Amino acid sequence: MDGEIGAWEPPTRLGDDHARVLDRLAAGVATGSDVLEVDDDGKARLREIINAEAAERERFFSDRASRRLVAWLRVLTLADETIPGCDAGAKSPVIALARLLRGRGDYPANLTPWIKSVSGNRFLPYGSLADRLKG
Repeated sequence: MDGEIGAWEPPTRLGDDHARVLDRLAAGVATGSDVLEVDDDGKARLREIINAEAAERERFFSDRASRRLVAWLRVLTLADETIPGCDAGAKSPVIALARLLRGRGDYPANLTPWIKSVSGNRFLPYGSLADRLKG
């Protein structure tokens, strides 16, 4: 049996460092730019957010203000498209954020057209059909 054994890494706990990176990048996106200017540390934090377990992302997003989540959704959409290691396909946190915002009744009408205009990820913002049929 050929198999590689790798080092176990504990799941990422999302916290204040991740929120600060998202807020900083969201300020740039809020000015109308669809370009993320991210240093290496910011890229690492974005990868941690995108690759975190779904339950951890849900915990991280759940108590945040909707306006802030919309800004973070924009950042994560752009990261998915432009930063290596941030392309998550049907597992993108953008999908979870969109569901959370729709559940609150705070999903902006102009957000889906914007997502489609900047992203090539066919799963954004709704997720895969299989996942939608399960949920």
